[in-house]
Amino acid sequence: MLYFLISMLIMAALFDRATRRGRIELVLLDARFKLFALRDKLREAAIAGEAPENKWFEYLDTTITKAIDMLPRLTAWEVLGLVVAYKDDESVIHAQTTLFQALSQQENRKLAEIYGELVVCIGEILFRRHLATRYMMYAVVFVLNRARGFKKRAAEIVTVAPETSTLMQYT
Repeated sequence: MLYFLISMLIMAALFDRATRRGRIELVLLDARFKLFALRDKLREAAIAGEAPENKWFEYLDTTITKAIDMLPRLTAWEVLGLVVAYKDDESVIHAQTTLFQALSQQENRKLAEIYGELVVCIGEILFRRHLATRYMMYAVVFVLNRARGFKKRAAEIVTVAPETSTLMQYT
């Protein structure tokens, strides 16, 4: 009877691990398709003349491509490390300020729209990937009373940090 209980416990653990791995792979596959669609939308806007083909177009194009490549390694813990590592980095803050100034210009309106979609997409990826951790993070963020600011900052840092973005090449 003891062997049966132990084997059932092992089987339950293996089943849990397999379903968790499958769920994460499904989330990453869905995210990959969303990012490809976003990159296609960016390129279609440039072809249609709705978005300029300037260095900010190239930045978004290469950053979306890099995000697609980084998806398997893009975890909430990695992003938390990026936030801590670059929160006071003057070069990253300057690059982000330059980016926001450029995207606020009328000619880059479409690029700003796509950048906003990129930030939302990355935020969704992070919070869908870590199902159990998501609730813990909500609790921690709620206690710190920075839910919106932290989620937005976490998603934005991915679009400007040198490990996950190409922004430094364009500023």
